[in-house]
Amino acid sequence: MMIPAATCKLHDNKIFPSPSRSSTIESATERVYQLLDHLSGPNAMASTATQEDATKKPAVSSCKFCKRPSECPSCRTPLDPPTTKDGRVDIDAEIPDTHNQLGGPLDLSSLPAQNANFYDCMPPGDIVETRYSVFLAGSIEMGRAVQWQRHLTSLLRHLPLGVYNPRRGHWNPLATPEAKNQEFRQQVEWELNALEKASVICFFFDHDTMSPVTMCELGLWAASGKVVVCCDRRFWKSGNVHIVCERYGIPCVESFAECVGLVTGMLRRKGMKVDGEGNLTEDEDNEAEGWAAGDSILVTAGLKDMRVKHVELREA
Repeated sequence: MMIPAATCKLHDNKIFPSPSRSSTIESATERVYQLLDHLSGPNAMASTATQEDATKKPAVSSCKFCKRPSECPSCRTPLDPPTTKDGRVDIDAEIPDTHNQLGGPLDLSSLPAQNANFYDCMPPGDIVETRYSVFLAGSIEMGRAVQWQRHLTSLLRHLPLGVYNPRRGHWNPLATPEAKNQEFRQQVEWELNALEKASVICFFFDHDTMSPVTMCELGLWAASGKVVVCCDRRFWKSGNVHIVCERYGIPCVESFAECVGLVTGMLRRKGMKVDGEGNLTEDEDNEAEGWAAGDSILVTAGLKDMRVKHVELREA
């Protein structure tokens, strides 16, 4: 379409007549004001939004690998374990069980009394060698993992055995994870010694953690025939853990509620028998009924006797 010389096209295909230079200037000025009003709208909205955002609480940041937030969404309290006056991390502090992995708090008053021959061993203390024992090999993550060790220890305390719990009360965060650091070396060697002495090794993977050391220990003891595992499929490397358990015939469950059954079932498979008084016995006729789970729970969880197969492979 031809546009007459006496007109001008400024915006949105609108035609503004320009009968004279004066009217053209007036039209241009009016159009500039229209454009300024148009541009100020979004800026005003952005400013309002910014003011509203400033009144809101900042978003809770999360680790890019695990799902645990860095702060409680309600009170904004950091979820890192508390430290003592000397700067040591309280690894034994209570950690919120955000995803209810442990099935809720324990009512200790409803549990059987502690056995006179029960030993709860933690580093750097001595490892009390008992005829039967359980090593709690699982997530600690510098105290960020849920308190599954304390939970399971309470559920086993009525039995005559030793529980080897590597989750020590306080840890020096300045102890570098290097072989030359004596404090770190002492911790690792305590764990290695306890793993060797234990009759049963129970692994629990907190699915909100990375747990690289736990995976290392599982690989180290997978072929031992004394391992049971609890690993929720939400754990970031659950596929690896489950395949290793399948390959080596390791009983594996996804719910913490099944851990006690796996542990007691494996202890009985190792020869442990408990009488009605809570003492060890060799007489099957005196064995208390129901103190341990039967083989069926282990077989259902994937138990296979793979040790002979591995010995044959090594000899070949």
